[in-house]
Amino acid sequence: MDVKSLPLDQRAQCAAYLRARHNMSQIEIGNALGGLSQPHVSRLLAHAQKEKYLIVTERFAEERFTNEWMQQMDELLAPPALSNSLQDYCSAHGYIQPNIRVFESGSGQTETAMTHRRNRFGRTASGRLAELLSRASTVGVAWGRTIRALVDGIASSHRLVDPSQAIEFLPVCAEFVKLTQRGYSASRLAELLDDIYNGGEGETISMTGFPAFIPRAYDPDMQRSIRQLVTDTPSHAHLFSGDDPLVDRLDMLISSIGSSQTPLIGALEELMHAGQVSASRLGELIVGDLSGILIPKHDLDEDDRALVSDLNQMWTGIQIEHVRSLASRAAADASQPGVVIVALQAERGDAILELIRMNLVNELIIDQAAAERLSDLLNHAAST
Repeated sequence: MDVKSLPLDQRAQCAAYLRARHNMSQIEIGNALGGLSQPHVSRLLAHAQKEKYLIVTERFAEERFTNEWMQQMDELLAPPALSNSLQDYCSAHGYIQPNIRVFESGSGQTETAMTHRRNRFGRTASGRLAELLSRASTVGVAWGRTIRALVDGIASSHRLVDPSQAIEFLPVCAEFVKLTQRGYSASRLAELLDDIYNGGEGETISMTGFPAFIPRAYDPDMQRSIRQLVTDTPSHAHLFSGDDPLVDRLDMLISSIGSSQTPLIGALEELMHAGQVSASRLGELIVGDLSGILIPKHDLDEDDRALVSDLNQMWTGIQIEHVRSLASRAAADASQPGVVIVALQAERGDAILELIRMNLVNELIIDQAAAERLSDLLNHAAST
């Protein structure tokens, strides 16, 4: 091939190939392409980047810095002393201390503003999620717009994925019609991650074919029949109820969290109908939800706690004992990411604190608003 005689665009493609696939210097590329000058090769590479033939990724050389310095940088965007407050609180009560990373998302509460906030958060926080995924082999995926933003952030960042690392992505929540249509159901998000990391060649499971909730109003015999139908569904059995359920192999769970005002976003109507409970009553009972599991408020009386437990019995997705077991395994083995919570907005801070109290979280990827609320709650707890 006489590269010198090729049009500019094709010369740029050749230069981009040698740069990316063979890590050649500009001088080496020039020699390989028939004696092109270094400035000529530089212009070709610039053209290749402009035309997206050559994707340049940036990586911070953290191996050149101490662990102490890196920890300070990780806490750069967090509220002052949050890390110390969290450490003191968890040590005092014997809780699992989650690692925390804080990212900027912006401001505003309108639907348009929240879309921008999620997209911004997805771009800035996707690197942390990708870092945790690099340590995982079997990953459970819940549903939600915030998770979708992070997945899109990974997809658009052109981060290099180790082709030798096979990651299995498993949806852990039943399908909701609204979520499937909007593209952020658990099954759809697991499918997108499989496309990114495995080229779509991994084993995929779809959590369709059974209800998300078994209504409380049904008599016990009907409830047992429906539950038997659910557990006999091949995908559910493979994940949760078979002899060797995949949920027991999880080393990472990616979940967003709802708040007391907005639990189970996209599925609240189904929950209220199945549980015969109003939104206002739910707000009195729970601080939010984790992967569809309702999280009771800390100060509920026995009757209200029993009601929350009854409502959780309707849920056919991942159960609290699965989450607690994963969080415990990850706390004992730092190589496992464990339960990874992603969250925006101050109102999620209350749910985050309750998850810490219940030993249900190992990693927090949150925005500054949620971090500030968590900091305020920890300071209040320390003073009372």
